[in-house]
Amino acid sequence: KPEILKKSLAIIRRGIEEKDGRFSNLSVVDLNFGCPSPEIIKLGGGPAMLKRTERMKELLTILRRDSPLPCGIKIRLGMNERERQQKVYLRIVEMVNEIGLDYLTVHPKVASDDSLAPIDFMALQDIIDRSSVSIVGNGFVVDGKSAERMLKMGCSAVMIARAAVGNPWVFEEIEQYLKTGKEVALKKDYAGAWKEYKSIAEKYGTKGKYYDYHKTVFELRGKGDLGFHSPS
Repeated sequence: KPEILKKSLAIIRRGIEEKDGRFSNLSVVDLNFGCPSPEIIKLGGGPAMLKRTERMKELLTILRRDSPLPCGIKIRLGMNERERQQKVYLRIVEMVNEIGLDYLTVHPKVASDDSLAPIDFMALQDIIDRSSVSIVGNGFVVDGKSAERMLKMGCSAVMIARAAVGNPWVFEEIEQYLKTGKEVALKKDYAGAWKEYKSIAEKYGTKGKYYDYHKTVFELRGKGDLGFHSPS
């Protein structure tokens, strides 16, 4: 809601100006319109917001005007296949161009897609070609090759999500690949990584379902039983 966004940005600005340590590590202000959670969609948020053109424009105008930091948003292609075919996402690209956000992150699937459904590279390319701001590509970036593919398409950066859950070394692996063109075998201390995650999760009261999920992934990855690859 516009008033909540205004208040939130004011809190962030005040925290930065007053050198409040809680705000010292912020780099950007990012609004997420990509979450496919039914709970979010039921409230009219996430991908359900994309077709609400006037409200989206109001929110993005406030974001650009009041953000004390570089700002951008993350989107999907819409709620369902019908909205993908209607290309509702291109209205958002035009809006982002007009308002002048610093970047646009794109997860090129619709909310109704299964989590392992392939991403729509044609739609992503269309967005890149029409955008005057930096595009951050997201979706199945799991290694150097998948990151390189999006960067060669014209993305300015990539966003990594699930691939980092059980492989926090993925960032270093991608960096090395982009520098050398070769996959680099890294030593991976799964036990040490889990110990560090466990300590942080307990300190900040991570929900049980997330704690258990990460524990399972780390255990399987440590045994070499779980990989995460982009669907062909």
